[in-house]
Amino acid sequence: MIISQPEYKVIQRYGSAFFECKVKHDPTLVAEVLWLKDNSDLPIDERFLIEKERLTIKNITDKDKGTYTCVVNTTLDSASASAVLTVVEATLPPPVKNDRPEAPSDLELTDPLERSVQLSWVLGDDNNSPITEFIIEYEDGMREPGIWHLQTIVSGTQTTASLTLSPYVNYSFRVIAVNEIGRSDPSVSSERYMTKAAEPDTNPSGIKGVGTEPDNLVITWNPLGGFDSNGPGLQYKVSWRQKDFDEEWTSVTVANVSKYIVSGTPTFVPYEIKVQALNDLGYAPEPAVVIGHSGEDLPMVAPGNVEVEVINATLAKVQWDSVPLTSVRGHLQGYRVYYWKALNRTNRNRRHIEKWMLTFAGNRTHGMLPGLQPDTNYILNVRVVNGKGEGPSSKDKYFETPEGVPSMAVLQIHHRTSDSLTLTWSPPLHPNGVLTQYTLKYQSINATHELGPPVEIIIPANESSYILKNLNQNTRYKFYFYAHTAVGPGIQSTQEAITAMDEVMASRHVDIATQGWFIGLMCAVALLILVLLIVCFIRRNKGGKYPVKEKEDAHADPEIQPMKEDDGTFGEYSDAEDHKPLKKGSRTPSDRTVKKEDSDDSLVDYGEGVNGQFNEDGSFIGQYSGKKEKEPVEGNESSEAPSPVNAMNSFV
Repeated sequence: MIISQPEYKVIQRYGSAFFECKVKHDPTLVAEVLWLKDNSDLPIDERFLIEKERLTIKNITDKDKGTYTCVVNTTLDSASASAVLTVVEATLPPPVKNDRPEAPSDLELTDPLERSVQLSWVLGDDNNSPITEFIIEYEDGMREPGIWHLQTIVSGTQTTASLTLSPYVNYSFRVIAVNEIGRSDPSVSSERYMTKAAEPDTNPSGIKGVGTEPDNLVITWNPLGGFDSNGPGLQYKVSWRQKDFDEEWTSVTVANVSKYIVSGTPTFVPYEIKVQALNDLGYAPEPAVVIGHSGEDLPMVAPGNVEVEVINATLAKVQWDSVPLTSVRGHLQGYRVYYWKALNRTNRNRRHIEKWMLTFAGNRTHGMLPGLQPDTNYILNVRVVNGKGEGPSSKDKYFETPEGVPSMAVLQIHHRTSDSLTLTWSPPLHPNGVLTQYTLKYQSINATHELGPPVEIIIPANESSYILKNLNQNTRYKFYFYAHTAVGPGIQSTQEAITAMDEVMASRHVDIATQGWFIGLMCAVALLILVLLIVCFIRRNKGGKYPVKEKEDAHADPEIQPMKEDDGTFGEYSDAEDHKPLKKGSRTPSDRTVKKEDSDDSLVDYGEGVNGQFNEDGSFIGQYSGKKEKEPVEGNESSEAPSPVNAMNSFV
């Protein structure tokens, strides 16, 4: 909700303007204020400064005129308000000023006390916007010349500050002014002021006492920084005494170090330790006491009364008595159990191939051993562990795991006939006991992948192969095979195989397939030969015909008119029903017949009118084929083709 809208502004060119849009909303909602110019995002210009609900425009030009809108968005709703900025001609030229504030000047130190001083400064007259704060920095010319550290930050309305100082520091100060644009350059540094030395205020931190050897105690600490020494001659007083044993402290003073080693200590005993800072003027306050320990040594005593309870073929529980803490001679880390396979109860040779180890943290006196192998002899012992290492081992404890089920016996099929399969296998890699038998189950599989009734066969444990007989030829079978111990069946192995096809049936299939192929091939060859013969005969008959049309055209009487087709027939010779040639002179122009010429080249002479054929020596080889159908005359071709019957008769 907008409770105060931006106001209309008339600003001279090169001046500044600001719009304010005050917002009130439910504190549980997140509000966002956006500023737009003429309903568009503001130009990317360093002259535009947005501070939440306030928009400031500096060094205004004519292009800045327009409508400025603040948009308030929350998770529930939004609101907006607008104001217009009008730009007018400036009456005076714009001032040339630096946007950042001027650096303060004339720093002065007054009222110095033992650990404080008064610092004052003067502000410049040419600042564009109000000063928001002052940063005061200091330099220690004695320890870190040229390095400036933050002293404090004061309000922008102040021109003086009271500074708390540390002893034994050669101070110099400078001031930096800050406004909404940025920081000024640092002022010229003040005159130096050396504070008086004093005893240290604090002691070192991080005190520790840890032995690295069974007969020493190493005391370490974090040294004081240079400004914490408070005076010359910084040193450390290191003190120690055995806890609950010594009444007096043993002390030593060291300088420029952060570690001290106490030698000749008893093994792993507690010590009270303290480290105090001091300088030429005195000691720091009394330090706190911390507890440390001298160095550890290997444990002295082995755990006793080790017992093993076998839970099942792969799991056992082991337990033991804890050792006295004084015998541990270090920080008790736990107990470690070692176990390995043994050949038998009497042969416990430690030259084994593989050894397992489990650590049980703390002061536990029992633990579980998982992942054991069935039907196996094991040996174990227990040792206590501290930061230095392991103590002596307990007496070896022998135990056995019971039998379990065998691992997989992989089935293989090596030979097959039409009614038998030979199966072989090797004993399981891990029998996990004494094998009692093998079980073989099998089922037939039909074309639709349906399983037949199962058949089960028991095979003695000493066998490694089996011939399965009386099977169906060319049939797929699925086999299930597993070994047994007294505990039960082991992991199952599966396999599939197909019996061979009968040789007689296979040969018959081959003969039938061969005969069918040969018959098909022979039929194809015969048909091809027949087609070729028919084509050759037809081509030969065509080649033996006499071109009657050409002869007639060559000897035609010029006076004879072309034949008409009034009766729907072509002007050609036709066969009579008695298959006799036409008489000479029977065709005249009036009755649409052609008069026989004196030439010997007539159809009667060549036999065309009776659909006959003559061979090269003039002999008759054709036969009457009945009345032929009328066909158009085409070029120089014969008026009819030989019938297939004639062709076949001629071939015969």
